[in-house]
Amino acid sequence: MAPRTGLLEVEPGDVVAVRGAIEELCEPGVIEAHVQPVVRAADQLVVGYESLARMQLRPLRPPDWWLARAAEVGLRSRLEIACLRAATELGPTPYGRLLFVNLSPSLLANPSALELLDELPDRLVIELTEQEAVGDYEELRRDLAPWLSRGVRIAIDDTGAGYSSLRHVIELTPDFLKLDRELVRDLDSDRNRRALVSAVAAFAGEVGTSVIAEGVETSTELEVLREAEVDLVQGYLLARPGPAWPVVTPSVTPDRSSFKMTVVRTTGKGSAAPEARLAEAIDRATESSQACSVVVEHLFRQGQIMPSIYLERHGELRCIAQRGLWQILDGMSGCAGITGRTWKSGRPIVVDDVSQHPGYLEAIPGVVSEICVPITIGARTIGALNVESLIPLPPEMLGQLQASAALLADRLDGIGERPEESSWDRIVQASIAISGVADTPAMPGGLARCLRDASRMDSAAVIIDAAQGPSVVAAVGPLEPGLLRLTTSDLSSLSSLVDDIRSCYTGGDAVGRGFVGSASLRDGGARVVVVLPLWAQRVRLGSVVLAHSRPLQLDGEEIRALETLADHVASALASSRHTKLPLRSGWSSGARRRRSFDADARAGTPEPATGII
Repeated sequence: MAPRTGLLEVEPGDVVAVRGAIEELCEPGVIEAHVQPVVRAADQLVVGYESLARMQLRPLRPPDWWLARAAEVGLRSRLEIACLRAATELGPTPYGRLLFVNLSPSLLANPSALELLDELPDRLVIELTEQEAVGDYEELRRDLAPWLSRGVRIAIDDTGAGYSSLRHVIELTPDFLKLDRELVRDLDSDRNRRALVSAVAAFAGEVGTSVIAEGVETSTELEVLREAEVDLVQGYLLARPGPAWPVVTPSVTPDRSSFKMTVVRTTGKGSAAPEARLAEAIDRATESSQACSVVVEHLFRQGQIMPSIYLERHGELRCIAQRGLWQILDGMSGCAGITGRTWKSGRPIVVDDVSQHPGYLEAIPGVVSEICVPITIGARTIGALNVESLIPLPPEMLGQLQASAALLADRLDGIGERPEESSWDRIVQASIAISGVADTPAMPGGLARCLRDASRMDSAAVIIDAAQGPSVVAAVGPLEPGLLRLTTSDLSSLSSLVDDIRSCYTGGDAVGRGFVGSASLRDGGARVVVVLPLWAQRVRLGSVVLAHSRPLQLDGEEIRALETLADHVASALASSRHTKLPLRSGWSSGARRRRSFDADARAGTPEPATGII
């Protein structure tokens, strides 16, 4: 569309001309929405698009210029609504990717903006700008509530550009931090910028938030951002803004099968530089979790794989580090999934097509292939290193994983693979509280509150299995409406995730792939989810779902404590006179498999070795 030429010159001080121009911009079709891809720094895979307004009116000016003029004549909100309306014309994003749109805090409570929410993609992220001062964060959180309840995520725009954006980060706990482009410019040659970006990335990792670096224009800037462990990037180097939907051309296209994975070969003295850096980084690790994270980050940077490391804890496999997964399966026995079987057999397992492997545990839709190798110290197999991929894995990947596992095992042999036991004070207090919950019809609600208070999360639900299917019997917290809206199908999917294992929980990666049954929870505003089975006297009673409306980083030790608490809750429910519990004589096939294996293990009967598939 050619720019309109009715107003050839608009000076900021000419109030009449400015008002007329703004009113013309607000007419349908005068503003167009272009988009710029947001891509993963590790492999340049597109995860979303930012909607950018293009004002088709002379003089051609950037959106910020027009918004400033609109503010001068009291029409800023109206112009922002017009920009948001233009974004609705984009239609659904390809492959269900995220759409980022810019909003001022004052626009959140605008009825016109809320009406447009129904016309925007489901996976929506609103970028809060700092162009308006926020005087009352409690009021801002109230204005955000209807957006969050619809599954919208929050990004803080221009992080690092001023005090307001940093205050937003502390007060709102967003899903994404967008680094101001001034911090990214010349990052490779400015030590101060590098230090600040690394600090922001470290902070984000602690709280479970993803960082997006804007304005990436050179390959050296991109490389420094990767080294700083910045998750996501956007800029002219990758793709310029354009009509929907631009393609990132350097190495990835929407057809993922065309991506060629680069595997670093490890050949002793001839090791490539990345492998040498891995060895040096592992040698600097002083704790087992730190060493595992080093290996996971090294593998994740190669792109298109989702690595995870599990170590044995109290006779079960516990996830110590992972990247790329929104959901984690944890508390595995030796017969649960590819990872459990690798640990038990002490042999690598290569699965070219997971749909054809009977032992594959599906938690992430779209996984094509998986490789798992044991982590061994001497004659002991202490854990497993696993990678999953949405595309076929190259044959060389097996050798690289074995080399990485060997480096990790050597370091763990020196520093010890077991961390100190963490405090279980909250769990002890919650257990005492559960013992005091009265045996009344309100008992499930009381138990849900005890679980919520022990978990650092703000919402919880108790799900009971019945002849007609599972149902939510109690829910508490701000996510209660979404928990109560879960369908029988959603509940069945969630329940099936923990048939063979002790827990399933989110991993703090805002754009990681979800698990079967989680879509409703995620769309309903949940940023953290934990699913725990309820077993009492060898009968599966149901499940517990814990959820949080803000990003939160979980760890395996915390989850193990919650698993113990879930057992206590199940015991309380089983002995209640007021709770209608299922009268099932058997267990699911998965449960039977697990209990059968447990019995065989006690009797000393080994499971047949699986070997390399």
